[in-house]
Amino acid sequence: MKRFALLLILITVLAAMYIPLQNNAYADDLSFNLSSPSAIIIEHKTGEVLWAKNPDEKKAIASTTKIMTAILAIEREELDGTVTVGEAVLSAGRYGIKLSVGEQLSLEELLYALMLNSANDAAIAIADRIGGSVGEFTKLMNEKALRIGAENTNYTNPHGLADGSHYSTARDLALIARYAMRNKTFVKIVSTKERKLRRVDPKKPTIVVNRNKLLWDYLGVNGVKTGYTSEAGYCLVSSAKRENISLIAVILGSRSQSALFRESEALLNYGFSLYEKRKLISKGITYKTVKMRYGEKVNLVAAFDVETFVRSSIDIDMIIKSKPITKYPVKKGTVLGRVVVVQSGRTVATSDLVAEEDVKKPSLSQITRFYINQFLSNIFKARQTGSVSNHLWSDNHLLLHDMWQPIRTFP
Repeated sequence: MKRFALLLILITVLAAMYIPLQNNAYADDLSFNLSSPSAIIIEHKTGEVLWAKNPDEKKAIASTTKIMTAILAIEREELDGTVTVGEAVLSAGRYGIKLSVGEQLSLEELLYALMLNSANDAAIAIADRIGGSVGEFTKLMNEKALRIGAENTNYTNPHGLADGSHYSTARDLALIARYAMRNKTFVKIVSTKERKLRRVDPKKPTIVVNRNKLLWDYLGVNGVKTGYTSEAGYCLVSSAKRENISLIAVILGSRSQSALFRESEALLNYGFSLYEKRKLISKGITYKTVKMRYGEKVNLVAAFDVETFVRSSIDIDMIIKSKPITKYPVKKGTVLGRVVVVQSGRTVATSDLVAEEDVKKPSLSQITRFYINQFLSNIFKARQTGSVSNHLWSDNHLLLHDMWQPIRTFP
């Protein structure tokens, strides 16, 4: 019976050794289940790649092109500026908000039409206004892409309709989206679910609805852009934020719209699964003890708790910063330093360090006692080490000089 029990325990232990950790298992499953040919997910603040599949494969990107169109317009023009639609809009095709030559709208209205409705005619009108022509605007798009670091991207138009030489990669689109999502105006637009446009002709479309289903279906999603052409397939650049964690996911070439959103959710789920919420700093805990001039010990405690999300599999480092305390008295709660928690070179938590208790100005007798003890300590050390008498005299002469200053000025 005992042998059987031991054998059962051995089998259980061996089996446990081959059970993968949850995150790794999910990563393995993800690589097999993600049917889309190209994808990536990155952490927004650091740009760290959390998972990728063929991220540098050049592909048609459809209307995800409009991320660049929008951020260029936002950076180069006032939102309330009036845009007069030119004849270039006639080349936009049937997808849009039915802009007419000569029609006037604010740039802001056109940006909402561009990013929510994915209006190609809005893209043309914006490009014509900002660049002076569509061709000149695409040059600006390519220049901006290179400055961002998207080196495998080439734009030939501002909307993304099929063109053999118009392409990007999942990695480049993540970089471009990461850049754009730093702009508050851009985030406000791409996180909007629905917008009513101000147009003169009431017969023209006035309501634009965001095509990014994840804005309704996934907690924390705040952008950014869908896309589809027969050549590109279904594409989505998505962004989600939960507390202090922001992720950007890109999927290119999905076979269907349902697969696109399902796999985008899976990608975001995986990204968030890599983080755990931890209490990194505890209020009232002593992080350093410092000595004052006359030997008093001051505990530096955290001013408040800090609980936040960090990568579960990466070590954290704690840095304590403080300066010598030279002035008396010290009041309880006085800020005397700082504790900083760092992970992968990035600050993830910080708190002031404050004095735990009051430290009163020392009395004359305390000061005298301190220097007598120091004087006697110097004599003892000299005897222990066999130091010559002139060194002892030099040390204590300096000590006496140092002692005289506070005694002389003591009230």
